[in-house]
Amino acid sequence: MALAWWHPLALAALAALAAALIAFEMGTMYAASGLRVSRGAGALLAAGLVVRWAVAPPNQAWVDLALGVIAAYTLLRQLWHPRMYGRFTSWGLAAATGLYAGGLLGFAVLLRGLPNGFLWIALTFAVTWAYDTLAYLVGRTLGRRAFMAHVSPRKTWEGVAGGMLGAIAAAAAFAPWLGYAWWLAIPLGVLWGAAAQAGDLTASMLKRDTGQKDSGRLIPGHGGVLDRLDGLLFVAPAVFAFAWLAGS
Repeated sequence: MALAWWHPLALAALAALAAALIAFEMGTMYAASGLRVSRGAGALLAAGLVVRWAVAPPNQAWVDLALGVIAAYTLLRQLWHPRMYGRFTSWGLAAATGLYAGGLLGFAVLLRGLPNGFLWIALTFAVTWAYDTLAYLVGRTLGRRAFMAHVSPRKTWEGVAGGMLGAIAAAAAFAPWLGYAWWLAIPLGVLWGAAAQAGDLTASMLKRDTGQKDSGRLIPGHGGVLDRLDGLLFVAPAVFAFAWLAGS
């Protein structure tokens, strides 16, 4: 948060690094399940997609060109690999991981560029943290009815309800500072809470697909970067959509 307050470029650099790490983690997860993935290319694509929104529009064309070169090189490189099957899948996974991590996290950079950009970023983090924290606490203490157990066995409807209340509270706390009506905190909190839950479930789906408990081991005791930012990846675009439509 300190970097987000200090300068938009500082946030962009941190977001680009986080996107690259997430894409690399996703590639590693699929590689461990037996699929060959161009993890480096996915990480470069992810970082490039974030950087694209941090540069002035005239320079975005150069970033687009660089991203195209990376994507084309990664595809053509498969022609020299002796393995007959799975080459296009390898390229497709690299492109998908880069688009997922960089395409979604890039909205944090767009948010920081808005008027009151730091407050929008703070709101995004607050909603995500409030949802995750309340969903965990309520689900652990009061959870009885399973929610999406085939994706994440520990999720409960009670936890979802608690998370929604946390997201609504966070949205209400920022209403006076960002100028939207207090009553909008209810539908916005539900919408942004649903986005946080969707991000968490998507990450759980990826880990279940690849047979992994955590996305990585970069953060001891907490898993990888994706484990920490899964909800934020979806909340940032949802918050930006409202801010943009509201003309902020």
